[in-house]
Amino acid sequence: MTAVISRQSLLLFVARLFRVRRSEMSRVVRMTSLAIVLGWGMYDAFNATQAIFLVQAGPGSYPLFFILLALTVWPAVALQGALVRRFGVGRAFRYQLLANAVIPVTFYLIYRAYETQFGVAFALYIGYSVSFELVMLLFWSFVSQHFNLLEGKRIFPVIAAGSSVGYILSGVTTTLVAPVAGTESLMFFWGLGAGMAGLIVYTSERRLYRPAVEEEADEFLVETQRRRHTGRLLALIDALRYLRKSPLVLAFVVMAGLLVVTMRVSDYLVAVVFVDVTHRRLSDLSVLIGNAWLISYFVQLVLALWVTPFLLNRAGVKNVILALPAAAVAGFLAVAVVPGLNAAMFLFVIRNGLQTGVDDPAQQILGSALPAQVAPKLKLLLDDFTLPGAAIVAGVFCGALGMLAPGADLVILLAVAGVPLGLCFLAAAWWMRGQYVSAVYDRLRAHALSLNDLVQAIGRPNPRQIRELRAHLDDPDPQVRQFAAAGLGRLAPETFRALIPQLVASEDPLLRRMAFQMARPGAITLDMCEAAAHDRDPWVVAAAAVAGVNLRPPWPRSMALLAKLDRSRVPENRAAGVWAASFVVDEKLVVAAMADPSARVRLEALRSFAKLKGAVAGASDSMLHLVNDPNLAVRREALEQLIRWAPPTSRLAHFEDALIKALATGDRSTRRLAAHAMAVQVPSALRRALPHLEQSATETAVATIEALIRSGIPELVGEAQHNLEKRFQLAEHAAHLAARLRGMARLAGGGEDARFTVLRHALDDYVRQTIEVALGALRALHGKRGFGTVEQGLKSEDAQARIEALETLLNFGPGWLAGPLVRLLDAEAFDEGGGRLPSSEELEELGSHPDRWVRLAASTVQQGEVEENLKDLIALKRVPLFSQLSLEQLSSIDKLMVTRHHLKGEHIFENGDLGSELFIVLEGEVRIHRDQPGREVTLGRIEASGYFGEMAVFEDLPRSAGAMAATNTTLRVLRKDRFNAIVHEHPEVMLEVIKYLSQRLRVANEQLGMAARTAEPAPPVAVRT
Repeated sequence: MTAVISRQSLLLFVARLFRVRRSEMSRVVRMTSLAIVLGWGMYDAFNATQAIFLVQAGPGSYPLFFILLALTVWPAVALQGALVRRFGVGRAFRYQLLANAVIPVTFYLIYRAYETQFGVAFALYIGYSVSFELVMLLFWSFVSQHFNLLEGKRIFPVIAAGSSVGYILSGVTTTLVAPVAGTESLMFFWGLGAGMAGLIVYTSERRLYRPAVEEEADEFLVETQRRRHTGRLLALIDALRYLRKSPLVLAFVVMAGLLVVTMRVSDYLVAVVFVDVTHRRLSDLSVLIGNAWLISYFVQLVLALWVTPFLLNRAGVKNVILALPAAAVAGFLAVAVVPGLNAAMFLFVIRNGLQTGVDDPAQQILGSALPAQVAPKLKLLLDDFTLPGAAIVAGVFCGALGMLAPGADLVILLAVAGVPLGLCFLAAAWWMRGQYVSAVYDRLRAHALSLNDLVQAIGRPNPRQIRELRAHLDDPDPQVRQFAAAGLGRLAPETFRALIPQLVASEDPLLRRMAFQMARPGAITLDMCEAAAHDRDPWVVAAAAVAGVNLRPPWPRSMALLAKLDRSRVPENRAAGVWAASFVVDEKLVVAAMADPSARVRLEALRSFAKLKGAVAGASDSMLHLVNDPNLAVRREALEQLIRWAPPTSRLAHFEDALIKALATGDRSTRRLAAHAMAVQVPSALRRALPHLEQSATETAVATIEALIRSGIPELVGEAQHNLEKRFQLAEHAAHLAARLRGMARLAGGGEDARFTVLRHALDDYVRQTIEVALGALRALHGKRGFGTVEQGLKSEDAQARIEALETLLNFGPGWLAGPLVRLLDAEAFDEGGGRLPSSEELEELGSHPDRWVRLAASTVQQGEVEENLKDLIALKRVPLFSQLSLEQLSSIDKLMVTRHHLKGEHIFENGDLGSELFIVLEGEVRIHRDQPGREVTLGRIEASGYFGEMAVFEDLPRSAGAMAATNTTLRVLRKDRFNAIVHEHPEVMLEVIKYLSQRLRVANEQLGMAARTAEPAPPVAVRT
């Protein structure tokens, strides 16, 4: 028990130290362990291969190395991309690590056989450097699969710190091993690290939860990658156009190029000094290189975890990006003035420590100033143009300097040349700073920037920027006023303090509330609180009461005001009271508010629960009920909190039941959150969800398969695979039967037997459900790679787009899943040309089918009679509005409708009537008209399977036309509230409505165009000047 408590305490301490949530801990620990192991193994080999290269080939070979490495890495990355597309990120990474476990042995044997050969040392260093680049590139692709965009912003720096720990450990290993076993023996640590990393990757793929990803930036990246793979040169040319369009992109490219050249010159300089001071003794050089990296990454670790966040919040990115070029100039000056090991070590440490610890995080934030569609094009420019091009330029430049001065003179020459180069780098960073600040303020004016982004961008604002924020307090948009007040409160607290008397007297209640909420201690007076006690806005009263609690001495009326808000009959007042409860730590009020009759109050109670980090006694029963709350927003928020908050062990079984129920709801977000909560809190509940794969609606089956695969639990993933393989067999058989029935329907013309119509639709529904379940499984496997783009292509009406999507789907893999899915998607492959009814044996087999609608349809065929409710469903299926829905979905919709019968000539509604119903014609014909006295004006005729009155469910306006039964007519009627419920659960219905309205608008435009062309031209109008 003590060991368990100690472990839990340690994990809690680590989570708080690195701002990691409990639900993320297992993923973070495993990915950080992978980073440590890889960093340790790879950098051991780096120290060895670099030392061997410098001793055997000499530092004068460095310029040629820069050029060859740039020319080698570029095609190697392209080949790795093909491997990833073929096998997926996980398998490709495992294969790559397996190769890296074997390569070091080969390198070692080659070196031992030809250790005096110049070319061997050169080739070993090139080969290792390419392997390192490829491994780290795929490492981050693999890591990014296990975290969504928001998680990554917090967690990726922690994983990068893990890499730094590995690099530090490699320095220790090099120092201990190289003098004893020889430098070349360090290569075996490379293989050992790769093997251990491969094991971690294998277990991670089988055990770690994969979050769902839906982000526009990811889709833009996928589109750019697709173009890059289909036409690399064309994609690069397209990206180059942004150099003329965007000064910010041009500044990025120039600064990145100068960064590469400056850093390569410093690498060359340091290598010359290191070789000189160690007199080309391999063991001593290895130890020196290892110690240099150890110091550098220790500095980087401290900077990245603790110093850089402080600098970003204080100085902002605009100033932080100047640190590396300024330090590079200082380092070059130090070497030029006092050449030697100490100055070279100073240059090496600040170059590597600042670049990875300060500049890299700042560069990542810099990219947020770019529009989402531009960022991937900039990455393409950097990867395929700037970085390799700058490396070649650096190699030529260093080679030219090496020819001008040998030995010690070369160190002085490189240092002297590095000073103006560093100044150019500094000038480019300053230019980048100006472009970035302009872009940030453009986004601020467009209301497209968060407060955190603004704080990280500009740090402490200057007087002009403060004046601009103050001006926004008078903006007509309340969101802008709120942003400006929050920005002043965080960025310029003294200015905000001076504005508090103005803000508390503002006509905007939001500004009054923020004045109390964001004021620093001592800024709020007792008189301000007394005045706010009578405010008409309850949120201002609550904020004033909280501020009063923090006064010294506390304001006596604070708790009384909060109690009054809590007793109020107005839900908004109670919501304000429970908001304040999180600040005064009133746990009982939060728990009571969770059971409030108002959804608004319950939602605010959940938010207060989150602010209290879930440390609310007695909240488990209330949380249990909120997981299945009737209000959608409350239900989603409760599930969000359940992902982070662990319920008590005694109540886990009840939470399992609640989550299973949530998994079967109609809301997609609810299903996804429930699946995530299961994977994190009660993985055992996922096993109980297995029956949903066969016995539930399509949406629930899809959510279940995604939950099982994202869970990473090997047994559950195996169950999901077994179920899918069985499904594929049944679906292929169903597709063949449905194709035969379609052939019979074509032969029968319009006289298809209703029994076989029901069976055909049931079989088609099962095939479609299998396709959706399989796509859900692929989405769970490849969500981070923008699988949504492939899904869009599969559903496209363009044949070429569908073909390309099918080809891409096969590349996504895995084969057991993608292959059968592609066959099901190719519906024409099952069409045998003719038709044939199912045999009695086939009908008997369908009678035991796992899908209840297939069983019911088979029974209907055998009995020879179609029930009335099935006839109604088939009639609805013929309506374009519902043609894409399954019989299961139509069954639930059918219960929301009522049937009306109208005789010929009877008015259904008149022009100008108020109504909110949508009408569907089952039998007969309806005339839509706008009759005038003495003249009938028919706008259109709606026959069976058509619908009308759709505008009434979108707007509360009188009918724009009348409707009359042209023959005896049977209608199905759907009220507005019930239509909204259908659209919420089945968005595809809304898409059909939009298509229909778009078609009507197109026809109207064509009619207007024809009328304009046939109209006589108007006489010219005289213009008086």
